[in-house]
Amino acid sequence: MLNMVYDKEVAMTEFGLRKPGSVLGFSNGNADQSVLALIPERNPHYVFQPQQLGIMTIWWEAAPDEPLFISGPHGSGKTSFVNQFCARVGAPVVSLTARSRLDRTDLIGHYIIDKDKSMRFVDGPLTRAWRYGMVFLINEMSAAPADLWLSVNELLEGSPLFIEATGEVIKKHPRARIVMTDNIRGMTDDSSGLYLGRHLQDPAVMDRCWKLRMEYIDASAEMKLIESQIPDIEVHGMTLQSWKKEFALRLRNAAAKVREAYNGTPGVQPIEATISTRVLLRLKDLLIISGRSGRLSVREALNWALRIALTEAVDRTSALTIEKIVEAELGDICTHLAAP
Repeated sequence: MLNMVYDKEVAMTEFGLRKPGSVLGFSNGNADQSVLALIPERNPHYVFQPQQLGIMTIWWEAAPDEPLFISGPHGSGKTSFVNQFCARVGAPVVSLTARSRLDRTDLIGHYIIDKDKSMRFVDGPLTRAWRYGMVFLINEMSAAPADLWLSVNELLEGSPLFIEATGEVIKKHPRARIVMTDNIRGMTDDSSGLYLGRHLQDPAVMDRCWKLRMEYIDASAEMKLIESQIPDIEVHGMTLQSWKKEFALRLRNAAAKVREAYNGTPGVQPIEATISTRVLLRLKDLLIISGRSGRLSVREALNWALRIALTEAVDRTSALTIEKIVEAELGDICTHLAAP
């Protein structure tokens, strides 16, 4: 029998895993349209990592009153992982990206002046989650002052929400959840210096959270993801299927080398940016566009794609390093795109 909070079972095959079992979810038959509109759109090409999905599933079903804290480098897919999980279990998501001046009213809500000059209270994202049963997704948690999360400690435990401005008390909806994501690990500093203006969290806050660490997806999964999103295009000198596999392999190898340079190699000046999975998929699209145009040489097409995808935002030294790495790994694979 299903837990009373849930009313649907989602087969593991819906997550791309060929194994028995299911995840509890929601059918949302009676939900308001404004709430249903916040269920993320499902990406059929998304690749779940079994270990991460396992932790997420256990937390989802066993700990509705405790937040989930997901840490990992930028571009490792923290937000997309949460959204794609919620897309499959039918959970609406209301999200917020933390910032240095974020305060409690940004979470709870505030008064606004209507067109008729009257005052009206508007729910913040945490209040909406509590009221309607949504997943409240907080991105870049440590960008906000640490004492902000201390100020809502009781809500991190699922306590009723008291709105001081209106006197209303809202009991936590049984479907409401809190997920926090961050680039740093919470109670330990960012030794890499890559993330500026971040705040270490109070142990009292982190003690209330389940923890999940995400790194960039493994090579085989990332290549599978790249390959699955390459359209059926015309190539020359090899079959399309062979070209897709080779292109995905070389592109992923290039990303791995850039990531190594970004994380720092002893005696070598680290570069300013890396190729996340998000950037990798963008670069894939741009390389196909530039390669098929036939108007640019291989190097020109590569540099054009890299500038748009990534390197226009970094210093010239980093840009040249990235260009050399990617050019060396890709080789002549893009020449198969242009007409002979």
